[in-house]
Parts: sequence; structure tokens; C-alpha cells
Amino acid sequence: MEKTYSYKGFEVTVRLESVRAVSSEFTYGPPVGYVAVVSICTADPRRPIGVPIRLVTDGNRVFDTEDDALTTGFSAAQRVIDDRVGP
Repeated sequence: MEKTYSYKGFEVTVRLESVRAVSSEFTYGPPVGYVAVVSICTADPRRPIGVPIRLVTDGNRVFDTEDDALTTGFSAAQRVIDDRVGP
């Protein structure tokens, strides 16, 4: 899943990577969580700001839900942009 947001003239893309459990039979199980991968670009012209940021929870665990991963990814991008251009 991927979602794109606009914020203060920047384009923020949060892409989710599913993390799956592996059973003893070496088949993939259902997703056990998500990693958020955040990319920030200028809107016009479109240029990346730094490298994509991979995010997990404070306890170094994957996010339980897609919504948690998307929300945390966008919030992190907002802080990066605010540091760059100010509030």
C-alpha cells in the first residue's frame, strides 16, 4: 500500500512493506505487521529531499495496523519538513 500527501509545498509518500511470519513449512503466513517507508520530495520541480526513511515503532517492532504505519510515517515527514522550512 502507498499513500501520497501534500504538506507545505512538499510531496510525502508513505509506502508500507508487509512483514510476514514464516511457518515451519517455509510458507508465508499472514502479515504480522508493517514497516513505513517515507519519501519526501519538493512539489515543483519534483526533487527528492534526502533518502527514504524506514520507520518501526519505538520498541523496534513493526506497526500492527496499516493506519498506525501511515499516520506515523506522515507525522515523521511533517517534522522533517517543519525543521527544514519552519512552522
